[in-house]
Amino acid sequence: MLAAFTEELDKIAPRFDIRGDQVEVLRTPSEFYETLKDKIRKAEKHIFLSTLYIGKTEHELISVLAEALRAKPELKLSVLTDALRGTRETPSTCSASLLAPLIEEFGPERVEIRMYHTPNLTGLRKKYVPKRINEGWGLQHMKLYGMDDEIIMSGANLSNDYFTNRQDRYHVFSSSEITSYFHKLHSGVSSLSFLVVPSPSTPAGYTLVWPTSNDAPSPLISSSGYIT
Repeated sequence: MLAAFTEELDKIAPRFDIRGDQVEVLRTPSEFYETLKDKIRKAEKHIFLSTLYIGKTEHELISVLAEALRAKPELKLSVLTDALRGTRETPSTCSASLLAPLIEEFGPERVEIRMYHTPNLTGLRKKYVPKRINEGWGLQHMKLYGMDDEIIMSGANLSNDYFTNRQDRYHVFSSSEITSYFHKLHSGVSSLSFLVVPSPSTPAGYTLVWPTSNDAPSPLISSSGYIT
């Protein structure tokens, strides 16, 4: 009976067979943060981070990412956040303006910052619904922190409260198969998201553009075309 049940589940989503020693449970916010920084420093090929937002005061985390990129010229970084939450504080410091200097220093061929925008918030609704409230129409909420063949899966965002006193769940999977699967998921959503482009001469410090290479039209131009 169990075999029949798992067969049905396999039709819905993939299954991964791993050993117990390939999974590490982190216990505290500080352990999560220190582990994240350590694995970023040790990454050799690529880092991908999917999160709701990166806290506007997370200069240390940005510095760790920059140091890793400087130390390893072949290393690439991809960050995916939500467009509404990641730009909420604009023109003050926000996720987008905090990350944009990484693109300036290392170039778009090594650093890609993407921001997902819900197709449910467009036109007059987008124009008049206040910030914070507008986030109720949909957000990018994955928390995937991948480095080479390891991934930390969590409910924690990348901000100070989640690094210090806001308890969440944190599991480290040392599996190339699992990490590759979620890297593809990250890349898929990124291909349907806005691209952050540095703009030092503007108050915000960045602009959001919709690349022609994206897999759908902009949700702000054609929400129906974006969804279909």
